[in-house]
Amino acid sequence: MRLSISPAFSRAVLDSHSLLGVLFGTVTFLLCVSGTLAVLSDEFAVWETPHGPHVASASPELLARVATNTYAAAKAEGIAHDMFVTAPTPELPRLTASAFDHGRSRIWNADAEGRLGPRPETPWTSFLQDLHFNLNLGIIGRYLVGIVGTLLLASLITGVVAHRRILKDAFRLRWGGSKRLANADLHNRVGVWALPFHLIVSLTGSLLGLSGLIIMVLAYVAFQGDTEKAIAALLGPQAVEDARPAPLADVRPMIAFIGARIPGALVTSLDYDDVGTRGQRVTVSVAAPGHLTRAEAWTFDGAGRFVWKAGYTDGSVGMRIYGMITPLHYGTYGGIWLKLIYALLGTGLCTVVASGGNIWLARRREQGRAAPRLERLWSALIWVQPSAWAGTAIAAMLGAPPLPVYWGGVIAVLVASLWVASPAVIVRGLRIAGAVACVALATLHMATEGTTSTIALLVDIGILLCGMILLWLTGILPAFYRSVRTVLPRTYPVEGI
Repeated sequence: MRLSISPAFSRAVLDSHSLLGVLFGTVTFLLCVSGTLAVLSDEFAVWETPHGPHVASASPELLARVATNTYAAAKAEGIAHDMFVTAPTPELPRLTASAFDHGRSRIWNADAEGRLGPRPETPWTSFLQDLHFNLNLGIIGRYLVGIVGTLLLASLITGVVAHRRILKDAFRLRWGGSKRLANADLHNRVGVWALPFHLIVSLTGSLLGLSGLIIMVLAYVAFQGDTEKAIAALLGPQAVEDARPAPLADVRPMIAFIGARIPGALVTSLDYDDVGTRGQRVTVSVAAPGHLTRAEAWTFDGAGRFVWKAGYTDGSVGMRIYGMITPLHYGTYGGIWLKLIYALLGTGLCTVVASGGNIWLARRREQGRAAPRLERLWSALIWVQPSAWAGTAIAAMLGAPPLPVYWGGVIAVLVASLWVASPAVIVRGLRIAGAVACVALATLHMATEGTTSTIALLVDIGILLCGMILLWLTGILPAFYRSVRTVLPRTYPVEGI
């Protein structure tokens, strides 16, 4: 099938597509890599704390007990303003409670009896999430992530429009010839095969990153600049300003109220605003099987009276879409198998971005405008990621802060790559370094943390598998396999058997 698009228009769109890739390729690639890993952040959190209290499920009585204990602990520390209790899931079998008050906070883990204990730190997982959420730059980085998501969406659309034979070439792969053609085929095939996923994650990433600006625009357009009304439209009625003391709201009648309307409703979280006052509000979120939003939010006042339902599952179109954004972006609506599919598709998106840079650099070289330093930097940026992430995890296990270790290591490798003669040498060296780092990380973790947690053990196996894949790409494993086959005695069939 051939689309009726003029060659001149196609070239113009292709030029704009290449420019977008050059300007934002680096940030986009980092966000794609961190996003692919962040899909499994729950599993990584368990991997970092395999000996934390394992809680398979939480009954209404257990949740109420944890809330009571959290309120008492928060009052003792002077931070009893807002509280949040997160119920366990199969991916993250932890019962977590937290309290906040004017910039101060505390987080606890609760056991199956509701007793609070210090929450084990997960510095590597927290660093991973922060890098993907805001590039470790706070609110400015959050907006930058949203802008990059928008530009990635634009790059995907312009890439599709620019490729006039997109369906005819859907299964065309030219290996062994021109490197640029091989990269172009890889770029186009992976981009086309996983296009719905790429469009979804880029669009939802853009909306998540720019959500603060969207609320401000909504406030000025629909609510004459009233930001509180705009937030209430999305998040429901907020706590009333009434600081007179009141007992902690009992969540058990609230859960029973929801259960009468949704039999078997499973609570996912409790959110207390202005806790312990007459104006307090409690939002009970429950799982919504069969819905992409995965949760529905019910808000009650301090006396347990029902106030508001978000409508993520049966409300307006806008609220349903709003409830889908985060689950669609992170693949949290279908269990561990869907998350693994997301991680695989995310790896494909990393490949699309990386090969897009390779195509642009190869085209420059063929046009006599080679950029050898940029080629070395791009190769180093791509292939330093396995050793950077594995090395950062090792450093976190040994007590070093992940942020300077990651950025210091990446920058050092980029600078060193400028003095290497060939990108091929950089790629092979970093693949070997990544393989060694992955094997070392999994081995160190199993040796120090043991293999008592099934989730942690599976993560270690996955890390080892990544190391083996990197070794295979270097050619070391295939060469080893061939050498073993030459020394092993051959067996021959015996006649008559």
